[in-house]
Amino acid sequence: MEIRRTALGIVGSALLLAGCGTSTGATYAPPFELPVGSSTWDATAPSWLHDGTLHVGESSVRLGRQVDQYVLGATGAYWMRGSTLMFTSAEGATQRVEDVGWGNLAVSADRSVLATVDQSRGPTDDYGTHVLQVAAFDTRTGEQLYRTPDEEPDDGDDLADLYGEIMPLLRGVSDERLFYDDATIDLADGSSTEAGEAPLGVPAFEGLDETVFADGYHVDVRGTGRTRLPGRATDFSTGRLSPDRTVLLDVGVWPTPAVAYDAQTGERREIDAPWRHFALVAFSDEDTFFGVAQQIRPRHVLDPLRAQQVVSCEVVTLACAPVSPVVRTDDDASGRWPTFLAEGDSVGGM
Repeated sequence: MEIRRTALGIVGSALLLAGCGTSTGATYAPPFELPVGSSTWDATAPSWLHDGTLHVGESSVRLGRQVDQYVLGATGAYWMRGSTLMFTSAEGATQRVEDVGWGNLAVSADRSVLATVDQSRGPTDDYGTHVLQVAAFDTRTGEQLYRTPDEEPDDGDDLADLYGEIMPLLRGVSDERLFYDDATIDLADGSSTEAGEAPLGVPAFEGLDETVFADGYHVDVRGTGRTRLPGRATDFSTGRLSPDRTVLLDVGVWPTPAVAYDAQTGERREIDAPWRHFALVAFSDEDTFFGVAQQIRPRHVLDPLRAQQVVSCEVVTLACAPVSPVVRTDDDASGRWPTFLAEGDSVGGM
């Protein structure tokens, strides 16, 4: 049993939104349609996957054990099995969506918008590799809100080689904007604005400082010693600022200490979690956030992560209450598929 968290590293792209050539007027296979369920659930409630069962607030559905990553939509869960996008409705019905080629999912803070990369169709290079596209959907209706236009790659491009060196990344999505590769895409009209350059060469995305993601605003962390204050918003920021901008969490290291900071004074405060380490997952609303309390034994010879428990915490008091059982590490159960996941955690890619 294990939980693993990944962060997007610094990537500079030589491709513009994964399509750098021109439109030829050619026709391609239609894009996949996003399935939705017939009823909604509390998609912003604390959730976790354990031994193949996904728990979402008071609901639970069976996904099976072969799950690399999951995110929640308004009517069900979208999840990756290797490179294949799957959907399980709130009623428990599961279906295959498409082999999109890569595991790179994102959802908006209210879970109304899902974004994914897709390499299943569209233009190809001379070697038959599809141009990588990004698509965004309304999880309430299945409506496609945006897809990268079908543009042929430049003559002589070897996309497999290019993507192996410089992979365009889906960096996040809201109900207004999509952050992909080095551009901000307006979901209302499909227009894109290329990112500028912030200090140290980090891309500066238009609208990023105004965008609250599921885990809060993404901001830099300033300060030394026991004091931390929020800085500017950048793509690779390790600070997570609460939706009301009062509490700052620093997620830049693992294991992450169970502490938070007053966003105005920088004062360090303890999160009242079962153990001394805490991995933030998301904010349910302006008043509460949830994450995984972690028991760490640094000198353990097999796995320093010995137990975990999902907890829901109050933004004002930092008091936490358990919402899942304690899940202890089974050193005999390690393998290809994790037995415990929180929303957004990723253990696979392709």
